[in-house]
Amino acid sequence: MSLRSQINLLVAAMTAIFLVALLAMHIEATRNSVRVEVVAGNRVATQLFANLVPDDGVNGSGFLQFLSRLGHVRATTIRLHDRSGATVYVSPPDQRKPGAEPPRWYAVLVAPEAMHRSFQTPEGILEIDSDPASAIRDGWDDAVHMFQFGAVIFVLGNVLVFWLVRRATQPFARIARGLDEVQQGAWRTRLPGYWRAEAGTIARAFNRMTKTIEDNLNARQEAIEAKLRLERNRELADTVRARIEDERRAIARELHDETGQSVTAIKSLALALVRRAESDATTRDTAQLIADTSGKLYAAMHEMIPRLRPLTLDSLGLADALREAVGEWRRQHAAIEIALDVGELPEVGDTATVAVYRIVQEAVTNALRHAGAKRIDIVLTARDDALHVSVADDGIGLPPDWQQAGHYGLRGIVERAQVLGGAARIERREPRGTSIDVNIPLHR
Repeated sequence: MSLRSQINLLVAAMTAIFLVALLAMHIEATRNSVRVEVVAGNRVATQLFANLVPDDGVNGSGFLQFLSRLGHVRATTIRLHDRSGATVYVSPPDQRKPGAEPPRWYAVLVAPEAMHRSFQTPEGILEIDSDPASAIRDGWDDAVHMFQFGAVIFVLGNVLVFWLVRRATQPFARIARGLDEVQQGAWRTRLPGYWRAEAGTIARAFNRMTKTIEDNLNARQEAIEAKLRLERNRELADTVRARIEDERRAIARELHDETGQSVTAIKSLALALVRRAESDATTRDTAQLIADTSGKLYAAMHEMIPRLRPLTLDSLGLADALREAVGEWRRQHAAIEIALDVGELPEVGDTATVAVYRIVQEAVTNALRHAGAKRIDIVLTARDDALHVSVADDGIGLPPDWQQAGHYGLRGIVERAQVLGGAARIERREPRGTSIDVNIPLHR
């Protein structure tokens, strides 16, 4: 049931209760009025005839003439019976409102207790009985007028109340429709302004709510779209890295197998030419220059191959590739102590293997080039279904702006970890140095 119907029913019920209470009060007042009138009329008639009957001067015909002249007495019926019991006189009824008889239920409710008096006269027996019919008719007339007035007030009052309630609750129907629309996902729904305080307050709160929801949904949608773009960018970056690693692998293999053998052959031929051209100094010096240049080219090529793609990473695995890289770093930087602690590692995919190797390579390279460290500790363990990498040094620590553009090495470490679903934490050590901790899940 709607609020409007409930209010209308409540007002109608209260009005009906008021009218019923008014009727009850009227009945009670009419009952008291009829009782007073009946008692007064009976008392007057009783006192009159009580004083009249003992008068011996009143004979039978004179007494009857007196009764006839007396006529109707209010709220009283007078009867005279002769000595044989026959009724010789009955007071006439009230003729003021003939036919206006009240309903029986009303007469029963307002009628007082019957009163009876009788006197012995020389002519017979005089009886005086209470007769509230006239007073009851008067009360009923008043009740009818009151009912008519109450009905008019009831109808007009309820029509007015129904109209006012309809006018006052009309905004709530629009508010209810707005709530239904919001429930169905129409977050752009707005309510108009209402001049009534309650409806206006609800409308303003509703509009603030829908705007907040819409803003939150838009922000969430933008966040989802940004996340999707980030995922696509990461996938693209991952694909690019994979292609780069494939190219590096191919180039490293080509340098090792083809170019390396060619350079070795050139050096061998040059040395053979040196031995054969002992008598020709110019040819011997040229051949020696070719042999020396080939040796330098071969050494530079072998230094380049681990940076491109360590061949041991494919043949021996991550642990041995790191050991080989650490050995090379120790050889190149003998003054710096580099410690490697590699625990027992499970089988990991090629992508994770390359990523971990590059993370360690980048972290150590940064420490060697920029930190001025005397010691670098590398720890690689597998626990809690994740691969944990830690590279710590005792150098000068992180620069204040390391998270800004330009520090591609450190940012690359973070991005490589995130692409694999992991996380990287880079922070300063106390009292000095830098620590890089990376966690990469083994199963994605």
